[in-house]
Amino acid sequence: MAKDTSVTMADLHVQMKITNKLIAAQLKDKLQQKDLVCLLMNTGASDQDIADVLGTTASTVAVTKGRLRKEQSK
Repeated sequence: MAKDTSVTMADLHVQMKITNKLIAAQLKDKLQQKDLVCLLMNTGASDQDIADVLGTTASTVAVTKGRLRKEQSK
């Protein structure tokens, strides 16, 4: 009997979270938190998803994103 191999959006979201956590773990020693936030915000992840990956709060991520946008507009 064939196994159902369909992938849902929820499956993809879980995979994205796992992948982001693995990447962040490898990069934490080399990059500052603001650089990791910048990298992850370009993936379309929410502030809460980024906070979960980095072990911080969503409000800290939001403030960091605001500062990054301000720096980029200069």
